[in-house]
Amino acid sequence: MIEDISLALGRVHWSVWAVAPIVFAALYRKHGSFYYRSLVSIICLAISAIFGMCASLLLPLVRRSDLTNWAVARLYYNLTRIFLGVSVKIEGAENLKVDGPAVYVCNHQSSMDVFVMGSVFPKATSVVAKKAIKYYPILGWYMTLSNAIFLDRKNRDSAIKEAQKASDDIHRKNTNVWLFPEGTRGHESEITMLPFKKGAFYMAVQAQVPIVPIVVANYNHIYSSKRKEFKSGEITVRVLPAIPTKNILAESEAVDQLATGTREKMLVALREISVNKKTQ
Repeated sequence: MIEDISLALGRVHWSVWAVAPIVFAALYRKHGSFYYRSLVSIICLAISAIFGMCASLLLPLVRRSDLTNWAVARLYYNLTRIFLGVSVKIEGAENLKVDGPAVYVCNHQSSMDVFVMGSVFPKATSVVAKKAIKYYPILGWYMTLSNAIFLDRKNRDSAIKEAQKASDDIHRKNTNVWLFPEGTRGHESEITMLPFKKGAFYMAVQAQVPIVPIVVANYNHIYSSKRKEFKSGEITVRVLPAIPTKNILAESEAVDQLATGTREKMLVALREISVNKKTQ
């Protein structure tokens, strides 16, 4: 009996064995432990980063380097959607379209934000990230090749210099910039946001381009590293109307008001779209 089974399995084409784990993972997307689902997420991210390294080398050859980050973001979003059963509902998608370059700002909750941003990530957009990510295997290599902007938050002069360079590149390269103005991950279980750092707003004011706020609903009911929970489900993202920066002076008080006003608008939206609303 065992020999018959072994012979039958031996006759199965190698391609079936190659595809079987992928099919199993797709069918199992709404199940599995926190660690299994986290591992699948990391594998999807690694595949996307490897694809990104290739795209960073090949797309410039056909003068479409502007599609690199967009293609990688979309790939990661779709892989995660298929293999983990997590999807995104977008509100205000029409606000993603602005006349010319823009600075996109988004609230920051966890590593899952990379997946969520993939659903709304615009074309011709550079990412601003902390300098430490530059040295991550695969992900750091891809981001370096895709000309990401790395900020050393511990070195204020270096951070200001990089931000100034990014604001110059916005028009010179006709590119957008994506930032998380909280600077680090916020409160996982609380529906609030950390105070905004001013870099994104100085950048937008210096370049005289609009700010497009993107608000990701609190998804603690789907993903919680503290409780070790990772479920399937839907996350709401709301894109707010662009905030113009023309005629705003690049001085501390004006930029402070811009950052504070933007945060207040995003906080209102966050509480409106999040599950089990709480007060700050």
